[in-house]
Amino acid sequence: MATIGDLERNAGIGSSNAERTAFWLRFHHLEGKACLDAGVAELKRMIAERNGTELRAAKHRRQQWPAPSDDQEAALQAYAARHGRRWKSILSDVWMGGGPPSDDGGILRGLRNTHGPTWLQSYRLPKAVLRSQSDGNAAVSHVGIGKSEE
Repeated sequence: MATIGDLERNAGIGSSNAERTAFWLRFHHLEGKACLDAGVAELKRMIAERNGTELRAAKHRRQQWPAPSDDQEAALQAYAARHGRRWKSILSDVWMGGGPPSDDGGILRGLRNTHGPTWLQSYRLPKAVLRSQSDGNAAVSHVGIGKSEE
């Protein structure tokens, strides 16, 4: 069984703290075990590439995240309404440290910490009822979204 240090050396990562930190920073957005697993998988890929071999393709199951809460869903819808059709790429850039606009707020930052950018790519807003505004732009109505009322 190899240690992380062994894997880093075999992958060609330098032994200085700066070189090691530079490698692991790519995975800092992931939590705990997911961060470690992603880093180890990348180290193994780099080792295989150096040795001229290919890793066997692992069978990946799509990760299942818990559904967003009603507050998170509302925050996502509001963000989408503010930023238009590119809202996911804008939010992803903000989450990855790409700078303004930083109007994602605490609820969406929490969602970033629990679900991450990969989840955001596959997320779809619930279908909304569109209504036309007087300026000709479509606005999202929250009528008909969520749980049915009785």
